[in-house]
Amino acid sequence: MSSTFDSQIQNSDPLGSLGNESGGAAARIGDRVDSEGRDAVSELPGAGLAGRPGSVPALEPWQVVARLKRVFSSLESELVGFEQLLVQSIYALLTRENLLVFSPAGTAKTLCASLIFSRIRGARVFDTQMSKGTLADELFGSVDTEQLKKGRIVHNTAETLVDADFAFIDELFDANDMVLRALLGIFNERVFKKGTQREHARLHTGIAAANYLRATDVTEAVLDRFLFRAYIAPDFSPFTLLAIDQAFTRHHGRARPAAPDEQIPLEHIGFLADIVRGQSPDYSIGAPPHVMFLKNLILNRYRELLDQAEDGAKRRAPYISPRTYAKSRIVLNASALLRGRLEVTAEDLSQLRYVATTVGGRPEQAQCFDKALKETLLKVRGEDLEHIDQLAEAHQLAEQLLARVRNGGTVPCTRLVQRLLKRFGLIGEGQITFDHVRRFVDRLKPQDERVKALKLGLEQRIQALTHRIDHGRTEVLI
Repeated sequence: MSSTFDSQIQNSDPLGSLGNESGGAAARIGDRVDSEGRDAVSELPGAGLAGRPGSVPALEPWQVVARLKRVFSSLESELVGFEQLLVQSIYALLTRENLLVFSPAGTAKTLCASLIFSRIRGARVFDTQMSKGTLADELFGSVDTEQLKKGRIVHNTAETLVDADFAFIDELFDANDMVLRALLGIFNERVFKKGTQREHARLHTGIAAANYLRATDVTEAVLDRFLFRAYIAPDFSPFTLLAIDQAFTRHHGRARPAAPDEQIPLEHIGFLADIVRGQSPDYSIGAPPHVMFLKNLILNRYRELLDQAEDGAKRRAPYISPRTYAKSRIVLNASALLRGRLEVTAEDLSQLRYVATTVGGRPEQAQCFDKALKETLLKVRGEDLEHIDQLAEAHQLAEQLLARVRNGGTVPCTRLVQRLLKRFGLIGEGQITFDHVRRFVDRLKPQDERVKALKLGLEQRIQALTHRIDHGRTEVLI
């Protein structure tokens, strides 16, 4: 699979080749294909059956990832210049998150969404175009007249956005604020709520398109529900226009039905998404504390740099919410899985650009992100990375000690516990106290100011817990 699409996933990582990883929990899952370059997923029992996520026979992640890459790599020639948007779309599918694409008219936004969804077999797609006159009933179904006679307002949600696997919402910001507000529950909580009616929405991923953005309190809340955002700039270069002409000759601006071997079953997408979101009973993706710490530092520094750049240009910087900080973890999980690993490493941090920036948007966003990434990785390294992991272990142990006092639980015999037993000459885990944890933390001497701030925060937490226990308070509300 030596396509540009594949290299977009790999080469966007500035920290090294994906083929150099080996050993331990971070070992590559694999990338086996047959002699003709096909993956083996289609030969598995049930691989050709449509179904809901969770109904999958035994699968191996590496097989499904290989098929995923092959299926979506084929779209590269149909969507000229959309390589980064294709990668971002894969992340949206693997994380069960939403994607907003905005651009001037005539830049193939609708074609892009149609082609992506056409490659997923067994999925129901809800497709609509918004206008100022769009009513909530058009999205969630008409009111049940029989229930209305009984004094209850209940929508018939069959064949609506509520029971769709995927959704394409065109001209999103043409809708009025009331309709946009009604979308929030579906696109974020995956729940339809209207009066006393409450239904689970099975939406996997939604793609919305717009020719413009408008700023209100409601639209800002809607935008925050789109973890991924992209801007398609018209490209009038001779080569691009020729490539578009060639692609248009093949598809004439419409997504043709895909052949079965050009598709990936919906349940396979769900299988990978369950792994990425920590919902799989068989596979889990780990992440060392220092990588999560670096993630937050990169996003913090990016916000600082972007605020400076936008302030100089008299523009308002895009808002990055705590929700986005938290959800960026699953993007790192998806990055690791695409690279054949079941553990997030620092190599995945470059993929935060697909969350932090508007892909294809103003160049200063990409420049600020690249600078934040480079600065952070250069400044926080060596022993400080070890200190971050040790501080995280100490925090976990302090909380376990509180739980032991609160409900009589036991403290697991972790590596840190063993170190404390040896260092302080203790007989068993039951003898470890907050003071032992405090003394362990006190011996750590980080160099970076932000790691020092992490240490200070933990020391304050340990002090607060010690004070509570000394005064017989084990619960927050006492």
